[in-house]
Amino acid sequence: MTTVKRSKSERRLLVLFYLLTGYILLQFAWWAYLLIDLSKKYYAPEGAEVLKLKVWMVVGEGSVFLLFLLAGLYIMQRTIRKDIVLMRQQRNFLLSITHELKTPIAAIKLCLQTLQKRSKLNEAQREPLQKSAIDNTERLHKLIDNVLLATRIDSQEIPVGEGPTEISSLTESICTDLAKTVASDTEIRSSVSPGLHARIDEQSYSSILINLVENAAKYAGGETVQVSLMPDKEGSYLLLSVSDSGPGIPSSERLHIFKKFYRMGNEETRSQKGTGLGLYIVSELLRMAGGKISINDNEPKGSTFLCKIPAYNTDTKR
Repeated sequence: MTTVKRSKSERRLLVLFYLLTGYILLQFAWWAYLLIDLSKKYYAPEGAEVLKLKVWMVVGEGSVFLLFLLAGLYIMQRTIRKDIVLMRQQRNFLLSITHELKTPIAAIKLCLQTLQKRSKLNEAQREPLQKSAIDNTERLHKLIDNVLLATRIDSQEIPVGEGPTEISSLTESICTDLAKTVASDTEIRSSVSPGLHARIDEQSYSSILINLVENAAKYAGGETVQVSLMPDKEGSYLLLSVSDSGPGIPSSERLHIFKKFYRMGNEETRSQKGTGLGLYIVSELLRMAGGKISINDNEPKGSTFLCKIPAYNTDTKR
């Protein structure tokens, strides 16, 4: 399980909240004692039954007030913790996005400066520099696309079309293109049933597949990423699975990795690139298309992301 170290400001906020909570409860107990003591002195001359009734009235009203007070403090505590988690995730996002932007920009700048200063380079020498600049520009383009896509999803400005989209050939094409851009020591293999149509638009499906494959390639450890696409037994859904042979995902993290900005570990010491948006985009696009995603262990090691996408039957046009 990942241990998250709280910042000083987060610890100060929680300490202040608990101190105020303790002070409020102590004051409540003190005033309850004073009210009961005052009732005893005031109603004692009227007899034991009247005194008992008044004391129980104070206790009853105090208990109701205490319940409302505790409920309010509980809601406030949950809100504070959610805000702390959100601030931490936003801080991690800023750290990751800064790194993700600086790295390709620095590479592009270096390539352009080399081409500028060494104008007499021959074609064979210029080609790798030009390719590096283009590849890093494409990396920037994908990063910005993901940020804009996540923003549009949040504002519900991205309608996911119902298709039909022929995704068999689209899957093969995307896998072929990604094989050229992912790490050189990672192989992408695909097993795709032909002629499959889905109730999703081409752009949304492409975003889902690209984000899943790129995420798997990051953790594949130089081994194979396996992509599979087939219909389910009933023909109602198409099953897209992306498997890697990486370290796997702990059970405690599986409920969180589809949250926006969420990434396992500490952003300041993490070696893997990313922004915490890819899996969030995948899960949201699938949800809007009427599908869903789950995580399974990939034997003997690694993880398998399984997506269920509504199928389009070309025979019945349903």
